[in-house]
Amino acid sequence: MAIFNQIRVINPEMFVESTWLDDIVTARVPLLVLRNFLTPEVREAVVNDLQRCREQVRVSHYPNGALTTLGPYLAKHTAAPENYFTELRDIQPMLPPSLHCLRDQIYHWVKHALRLESLQTANEPELGDYAGSIVRFHANGVANPLHNDNIVRDAAGSGLTVTGILHQLSCVVCLQECNAGGKLRIFNKKWQPLDERFKTPGELGYQTAVIEHSEVCEFSPRSGDIYLFNPAFYHEIDRVEGDTRITMGFFFGLTDKKMKHAIAWS
Repeated sequence: MAIFNQIRVINPEMFVESTWLDDIVTARVPLLVLRNFLTPEVREAVVNDLQRCREQVRVSHYPNGALTTLGPYLAKHTAAPENYFTELRDIQPMLPPSLHCLRDQIYHWVKHALRLESLQTANEPELGDYAGSIVRFHANGVANPLHNDNIVRDAAGSGLTVTGILHQLSCVVCLQECNAGGKLRIFNKKWQPLDERFKTPGELGYQTAVIEHSEVCEFSPRSGDIYLFNPAFYHEIDRVEGDTRITMGFFFGLTDKKMKHAIAWS
């Protein structure tokens, strides 16, 4: 079995290893899963509260797919970042308190598991706080095309605080698993500038030729799982079957060479 296939699963009672953060940044471990940190009662309360936010859910359409989200995501607004902060201010009063409480808990657990000294929502001096998380909905039949995430590249020249990070990581919380499908696939291929020839303008993601012959790690998240990975490595979500796959997630960037401090955004 290829080393890249090894997923590390940890539980609350496990001793925190000093290598976990470096393992994720380098993708020596493609996926770190925090299991049993989130109780079913907390998770179900958030899912129930989200049902009352349907009018705030937004669908962004692309020729090869769509993204259904609650809350803004910066990658959509890199050309005009002020629109991201306006969208956040408009939606903030409608978001349920349970979502904010859950996010704060996740920050605490991630900070502990990775031995960070600080993990806080990013702030833009002229525009205010960033969104600390985003909720994504993958309904029956929906997939997420092959892509990577790199805010330093995507917002280059914007002067935004988040473009000053040294490493970007992704944290996802599975609030509701689907009946089948919905697997996260991470490929042992990190984005590089030459890969842009595999990108179709106006569409989501990259052509599959970009990860040809790359090892793959597959993961089917369970309800309540919290998982961390380096999104600069190509990844995709398999087509969902049955119940809607609901996740809450955020990016966080390490801001110092010792990798002790991080800022988060969506």
